[in-house]
Amino acid sequence: MAVAHVDRSVRETVVGVLGGPLTRRPNPAGESTLGDVVADALQTGAKPFDLNVATLVDPADLRADLGRKHPEVTVGDALDALPMDLGSSVVRLTGAELHQALEAQFAKHGSVLQVSSQLAYQWRAKPLNGLHVDPATITIGGKVVDPAAGYVIAVSDGLRDRADKHGKVRKGSNPVIAAAPLIVKGVTGVGGAHPGPLFDNLAAYLATRNPLPVPVLNRITLVSR
Repeated sequence: MAVAHVDRSVRETVVGVLGGPLTRRPNPAGESTLGDVVADALQTGAKPFDLNVATLVDPADLRADLGRKHPEVTVGDALDALPMDLGSSVVRLTGAELHQALEAQFAKHGSVLQVSSQLAYQWRAKPLNGLHVDPATITIGGKVVDPAAGYVIAVSDGLRDRADKHGKVRKGSNPVIAAAPLIVKGVTGVGGAHPGPLFDNLAAYLATRNPLPVPVLNRITLVSR
């Protein structure tokens, strides 16, 4: 369904209130307030699969800032920020594969993936021993990731689809995510638990948090330029 086909009265419906603007502008580490909130919204929607689920969202999927003009977020505002038809998937990665996925984002100066509150890591601009991301700094739920253990990760379909299309590392793609075992692809209207479109997750997340505070940018840390 295209944004232009949404009735004006629906577009003007308020779905939530913000404690401050949420922007796509990244800090030096690559993290943004809008990216944090969208990732957290998807993480919340994917919790039926695993209470410790973490989320990766491609910043290319974020189309507009929220709350710059007024604290109220309408359906139209949310649609401007996220395409209505942009879905999500839940995949399973080992800790080693998660590290590979995070490492892959820095190939050819790709943009930094946005992560949910469950996930944190540190990276350096100049690789050390061939690595931008130190695997010992990757944590889920505050615990260091085990390279051999399996983890449930929710991802935006924009990230997964671009990875499938390119099939190799380049800006906006991630071959590790493309090849990850798929637990479920979120589709609206399908029975059972599923994360569904990013827009639906964001609207539901905003509706239950009024006002939504602006997140502190402390999930991704740049330790050395």
